[in-house]
Amino acid sequence: MSKEIDELKSIAGDYKTWALQARKKFIDLRLRQDLQIRELYIKLTKNISKELKKGGLSPIDKKRLQQIYGALKETEDALNGQLTINFEKYTKENVAAAVGYSKAITIDIVEKAEISKIVTSDVKNIYFRMNEKAVEAIWSRTQDGLYLSDRIWSKSRKYRQNMTDIIRAAVAEGQDCTKTAKALEQYVLKKKKTLAAEYPNMMARMGNRVPSDVSYEALRLARTEMTSAFGEATLSAAKISPSCRGVKYILSASHPKPDICDDITGTDKHGLGIGVYPIDEAPLYPFHCNCLCITTTVNEKSEDFVQRLKRWDSDPTSEPGIEDWYQNTYKKMNNIQK
Repeated sequence: MSKEIDELKSIAGDYKTWALQARKKFIDLRLRQDLQIRELYIKLTKNISKELKKGGLSPIDKKRLQQIYGALKETEDALNGQLTINFEKYTKENVAAAVGYSKAITIDIVEKAEISKIVTSDVKNIYFRMNEKAVEAIWSRTQDGLYLSDRIWSKSRKYRQNMTDIIRAAVAEGQDCTKTAKALEQYVLKKKKTLAAEYPNMMARMGNRVPSDVSYEALRLARTEMTSAFGEATLSAAKISPSCRGVKYILSASHPKPDICDDITGTDKHGLGIGVYPIDEAPLYPFHCNCLCITTTVNEKSEDFVQRLKRWDSDPTSEPGIEDWYQNTYKKMNNIQK
């Protein structure tokens, strides 16, 4: 971990405090979301278990089975709704964490330059509007023809199918309602290996139909999409940042074995430095599911950019790059006509 953080601090330079804050926020959000998704699955499974326990030590008859199937359908709908709320919340927070780094840099530079044509409130407005667009982009894009909302729904359906498979196997085994309820609880709390040890015949009937961890697919989707949200926001913020010179990718210290991450983060393909890419040629991030590589921006040194801003203020033609940003980003996104 220290190696990747040292590299992040080196790249961030004067802005290392904000870079570290953004990375910490990303990790904290990931851990918190993981916990909340697991708790959601446990809570909903306990509701199904509670319904089953009403049958006591009697076998699961046809009437009881139909009641459980109805409860599972309601649980599927509840899971989809609550996962959607969860993803909406964490998408916004990951975007805000990524954008916050770029925004802090731009505001710092503008305040140091003390130029009347550029004001802090307008800079904040630029990033606020970009925030909204980045969040919209996450929810409006498709993968294999499916929107994020569709992929969330598929995880809810998968959960219902997993629970149904366990219950059907329990019925075939002639288990009573209480024992089946206990099996569901053990599965969601201690994963598939517990079922294999305590209910070997039932597991033999199901084979590989039931995943090792009932919440894994939702967790995997969340990790990928939230990393993507952070990356999308980093790239979008880079495009509207006047001091940004490229996008940098740093290999995660927890990386298990060489793959595409090593190639992307370990080569200098554009003469900008190891793992650095022009903003318009940055590779799609994350590079794979559960990717923990770091994405950040490469920015001009604060004192150098402040001086260039002051030159531009005196003569806009002396700094065409800043003039282009002022006309096509600052003024347009703030609806400034003159």
